[in-house]
Amino acid sequence: MLKVAMIGLGGVMLALVFRQQKSEYALYLSMACAVMIIFFSVSRLAVVIETFRRMEENLHIDSAMIGIVIKMIGITYVAEFASGISKDAGFTALANQIEMFAKLSVMAVSVPVLSVLVETVEGLFAS
Repeated sequence: MLKVAMIGLGGVMLALVFRQQKSEYALYLSMACAVMIIFFSVSRLAVVIETFRRMEENLHIDSAMIGIVIKMIGITYVAEFASGISKDAGFTALANQIEMFAKLSVMAVSVPVLSVLVETVEGLFAS
């Protein structure tokens, strides 16, 4: 966490210095720091995926459901990253469109989970 915090704070301070002279360099620096932080995040994501795999084995959860949850997490992180960079670049409308598409994507990916939930509820009331 300290590495990521230092990258972030260092990037912000350098971007503030560059913003006064060459504003486009500040944007590029910000994007570079964001990409570096994403690489650190991927290693943490591996731990989360491994935890889901262990849960799947121990609780006998359908692997398709675990896959759906991982996809939903991935969609939200990628959308947040792209939206944040778009906002930093001054493209708020584009950032909002990315966020809306991500929400719709999460809804589309979660349809099988909703179907299983409805079937389970129907099975409870049919008994």
